[in-house]
Amino acid sequence: MKLFVIHRFKDRKKAKKSLAKFAKDLSLEISPIFLDSSGKDELWKYDAASAIEQAEAVVVFNKKTCEESENAKWEIEKSKEAKKEIIDISSNNENVDALVKLQSLYELKDEFESCFSPDSKDTFELYKLMIESSESLIQRRQKTNAFFITVIGSLLAIAGLLAKTGSLNSDSIGILYGFSVVGLLLCNSWRNLIDNYGKLNKSKFDVILRLEKDLGAQIFSAEWVSLGKGLRPTKYKSFTSTEKNVPLFFGLLIVLLTLLAAIWQIFS
Repeated sequence: MKLFVIHRFKDRKKAKKSLAKFAKDLSLEISPIFLDSSGKDELWKYDAASAIEQAEAVVVFNKKTCEESENAKWEIEKSKEAKKEIIDISSNNENVDALVKLQSLYELKDEFESCFSPDSKDTFELYKLMIESSESLIQRRQKTNAFFITVIGSLLAIAGLLAKTGSLNSDSIGILYGFSVVGLLLCNSWRNLIDNYGKLNKSKFDVILRLEKDLGAQIFSAEWVSLGKGLRPTKYKSFTSTEKNVPLFFGLLIVLLTLLAAIWQIFS
């Protein structure tokens, strides 16, 4: 999340420290933008305007001291013109409101809610569409897993066959190392895909659960509550976190076999 930070230079260290603490406490990925402004050089205004446009929101650190600077006041006005959300942060208080606003912006809650209309007559049809889309995603996910298991398993089988038939020697062992590199790259891609499938499926269920609020019964919401809303590991553990272990184990197996091959090459 890109944040343009309006501040006085003397407060820069405090601003960086505060934002780093907020990011850690709220588990946010924040990329603050700090610019040096100079009254003698107007070029910074171009950079500031560009940075403000690129930022998702603007942070004003210690607003009272910023209002003492013409440059800072210009940046604040420019942020208002760009219709950016402005978050006031002070070094002298807990900034509870700022934290709430920052987290809401990070999770795009307001924008998410604006996508729904309480008077929509198509809610149930959209609800069914999202369920079908989620089921289709699960099927694609299963096919992806099957593909990677087949390919990586085939590489291991070919490597094993070459070793069993004595086709590998100290001169041709490089083939096995090549298989290992390809296998590890596949494991990494597989793990990333599982992670992205999990995120995509979660986003679909966020929409489904939101649509349920406009329906008579909230069956998926009830199921999620029954499972402890993901907060009770004894009741429910994410499929994604479990699935991601499979390519990890395959990768460890490939590394182990490669090490054994290297040891064999050294002592043969």
